[in-house]
Amino acid sequence: MVDPIRMAQLSDTHFLEEGAKPEGGYSYDTDAAFEAVLKHLGDHTHLDMVAVTGDIADHGRPEQYQKASTAFARLQAPVNACPGNHDFDVAFHAGVGSRGAGTSRVVEIENWAFLFVDSNAGVMKPDDAGIAVDPPGQERLHNNGALGPSESAWISQVCDQTPADHVFVWLHHPPDVPVPLSHSEEYASEWRALLSDRPIIRGLGAGHTHIPDEYELEGRPVFVAPSLKNNFSLDPQTWLPPGYRTYEFSADGSITSEVQLVEDERWPRKPFGRALKSLFMGEITFDELAAIAARRN
Repeated sequence: MVDPIRMAQLSDTHFLEEGAKPEGGYSYDTDAAFEAVLKHLGDHTHLDMVAVTGDIADHGRPEQYQKASTAFARLQAPVNACPGNHDFDVAFHAGVGSRGAGTSRVVEIENWAFLFVDSNAGVMKPDDAGIAVDPPGQERLHNNGALGPSESAWISQVCDQTPADHVFVWLHHPPDVPVPLSHSEEYASEWRALLSDRPIIRGLGAGHTHIPDEYELEGRPVFVAPSLKNNFSLDPQTWLPPGYRTYEFSADGSITSEVQLVEDERWPRKPFGRALKSLFMGEITFDELAAIAARRN
């Protein structure tokens, strides 16, 4: 392999059907954000793949996946996706894999194996027939990542058996993320155990937080992509425009990645207040933030 493998990552697209209100009460126009990202990508026939790391639909409804599939079909490269906490299991697999994007668990390119991990697997519950299904209520929606024994074992097995020299993991929830609102210590521990014994894993690409970032876990880079729904920077406390990430994977196992933000007057970089920062810091809940906003209005 001479040329690196080139990929783009979309995450947290949160597509909405016409007339639907966004979960959480506020969203950019995700249709417009996707159009802007598509234009920003330009002629992307050189890409080996576009990875979509979950929260494809805002409420996990079939109509939202229809819109997502139509959008992904316009990309001029193979598209493969894994689910997020907004992507309810049955609707995700019925809607995403039908057209526009694949849901393969492993994609091998040159001497790399790309794993598409379900970071919601640990919250799934067996039904009366023993089939793993989404838990009742809001447990999946409020999940900050859980692999569980089966998903952890699958990752281990693929890493141990793949003929590839290097493994990269695509998933929705970034482990050990430095954002208290989105952090789960139990989930971070699952990944520390996996990474400590498997140097073949060279890095991870995730979404979920809506805060683009790059940090390390067990000496491996964790890349966090921006969202199409809304984006933030904690330093300084600023709203960010929608965007995506680009990647290059080299034969020697090295990875480079850059955040791509689509600057536009529709999504100005403007400061946000103390209450929103308190939410990210885990000092208040979503309900408490909504109550503060209601009082101010």
